Amino acid sequence: MEEKLRELFRQLNLGRNEGEETPREKVLQELSAKGVARHIEQIQSSENKRKIVVMAGAGISTAAGIPDFRSPGTGLYDNLKKANPKPFFHLAKELYPGKFKPTISHYFVRLLAEKGLLLRHYTQNIDTLERRAGIDGELLVEAHGSYHMGHCIDCGKEYSHQFVKDLVFADKVPLCTVPKCGWVKRVTVEKEKEKEEEKEK
Repeated sequence: MEEKLRELFRQLNLGRNEGEETPREKVLQELSAKGVARHIEQIQSSENKRKIVVMAGAGISTAAGIPDFRSPGTGLYDNLKKANPKPFFHLAKELYPGKFKPTISHYFVRLLAEKGLLLRHYTQNIDTLERRAGIDGELLVEAHGSYHMGHCIDCGKEYSHQFVKDLVFADKVPLCTVPKCGWVKRVTVEKEKEKEEEKEK
């Protein structure tokens, strides 16, 4: 794994910006898990103690066996049509939380939280593996929503995880209980923001 990290850093040319004559100061003295741990220790022992923000994408969940959305041929977007919810919910059943286990990356983020070092974990993933790893929902920003809760795409009515799960596992598209309304999808960050704004009024 450390070799993969080194190669990634080399590909990203993290040593210097394009056009710079001199390399930037190294943040990590060693491109390894130990190097990251040393860097965190240095920050925490300095006068400028800071909490850590983690931003994660599909990569931390693909190691659990969950396909990403964008890879040509294998990505989920190649297999879904947004206007038709049936393929999504068929796929949702295959990928439903509980079938996959969190990866070492998820547990690393949980460790940061347990040590009081995590300010926020931003994720693009909808798989809820962060929650399964034991990361408090208050520390999570699930940018594309998650399976944790659902809402109607038309009226916004909220539905529990269990409501959606029961219908998905019965091979049915979860539909809103309000007559002539839409289908239920995962809650998005925008919906969460709207709820917070309503509370503040």
